[in-house]
Amino acid sequence: MSAFSSVLLSPLASFFSTTEDKVFHVVKCVLAFLFLLLCDRILKQHEKNEKEKKAIGEPIETTTDDVMTMKKGDLTRKELKQFDGKSDDKKPFLLLACKGTIFDVTKGRDFYGPGGPYNCFCGKDASLAFAKVSTSEEHMNANCSNLFAMEVDALNDWYRKFEEKYPVVGKVRDSDFKAPKKRKKTKASSK
Repeated sequence: MSAFSSVLLSPLASFFSTTEDKVFHVVKCVLAFLFLLLCDRILKQHEKNEKEKKAIGEPIETTTDDVMTMKKGDLTRKELKQFDGKSDDKKPFLLLACKGTIFDVTKGRDFYGPGGPYNCFCGKDASLAFAKVSTSEEHMNANCSNLFAMEVDALNDWYRKFEEKYPVVGKVRDSDFKAPKKRKKTKASSK
């Protein structure tokens, strides 16, 4: 051994008193390194999964009162369609929109889930259907520009019920909701 290597290694040699100690410390270092490597891989995989969820427009789940709810955020009509309960079992949430506002109706799965009487409203803005109190496919849109006063009242009642009972997720970004036109009172109707 050269003088240079003996100067560098002598402090380490005195630290490890026996060969068993040297092997034990090397094994500990290798295990610690492997543990850190495993933790790094797990963290990177988790980050990748979160990025993929955000990329496909799938909001992250949160829990309140033991019920899963959607993270707040606006969606396009195409993204909203994915939450109709029929499209994909990977999306456990049921969403619908009324007057351009998206509600998470998942806790009402018996009514809004597949096979339920109101499932036809999920995955879309069905404001016209709410106004006309209809489940007809021809009314499953958001064009409410030509409603009668009673239909406007029905639409507003549905909106209030959703607001009171279900969490608001956000707005429909490319909403086709057309608000009811205000009708002028005629002299005959004011008497």
